[in-house]
Amino acid sequence: MRAGWHPPGAAAAAGAAAVLFVSYVVLFLISLAVLKRVGSRLGFRAGLRPFFYTLLGRYIPGRFAVVVGKIYLYEKRGVPRLNAAVAVTYENVFAGIGGVALALAAASTVLAGAITWRSLVPAAAGGAAALVLIHPAVLQRLLAWASRRARLGELGRDALVGRGGAAAFALSYAGYCVLLGIFFALFAAAFVPLDFGAAAGAGAAYVAAAVLGYVAFFSPSGLGVREGLLVILLQRYMPAGEAAFLAVASRLAAVAAELILAGAAALGGDDSPASPR
Repeated sequence: MRAGWHPPGAAAAAGAAAVLFVSYVVLFLISLAVLKRVGSRLGFRAGLRPFFYTLLGRYIPGRFAVVVGKIYLYEKRGVPRLNAAVAVTYENVFAGIGGVALALAAASTVLAGAITWRSLVPAAAGGAAALVLIHPAVLQRLLAWASRRARLGELGRDALVGRGGAAAFALSYAGYCVLLGIFFALFAAAFVPLDFGAAAGAGAAYVAAAVLGYVAFFSPSGLGVREGLLVILLQRYMPAGEAAFLAVASRLAAVAAELILAGAAALGGDDSPASPR
């Protein structure tokens, strides 16, 4: 388990950092695509501050700061409030659908010790539930009810994402989660001697812990939930002490990356107005 694949620590750490930053850029580009789909186009630089500033809001329990903050910053750039609210809702729905299905498969694979048909059953169940949630009729009713409750006005049909578009967005978020797994596999290999299979398993464990921590709304950015689950799952590949170190160190790395990106957004972003798609 702990022999046969030993990339130099510095090289693995550099690779992990590069993949982590790429994952945030991918997440940002998905958010711009979702906003464009609901009727408002925001340029790359104009979208930097709304995204990376509110990313830090995840550390406030309940996701309230992320949702309200992003809607507010979108509005400041001329995005209609209803479009902003629908876009933020879609982001959370599609991220949850794509991420949870992948996380269930990852967790089952880690616990089973290998990829088997049985380990993929939870992911299949999650996928079946996702098909119901992304059905246009279901989404339309949910969004129409939410917009009425929030007194945002009537939801136009042009703001609705069809089944194909919803599936594409969900798969995009699943792809983002794969990048998180690659990040952690390299990050773990930089500090702990692991063979390729163990590093891949550690990456899968991180995906499961990160996503399940994300959907634990009571915890700010999954703080504590992610680390606890990660330590439990990583013990298939390493002692508890090393697992705990990696759980804490990876959290610090993620926070550092988010602060750096927020600083870059402050310097490189602008307040250009949005335009219709």
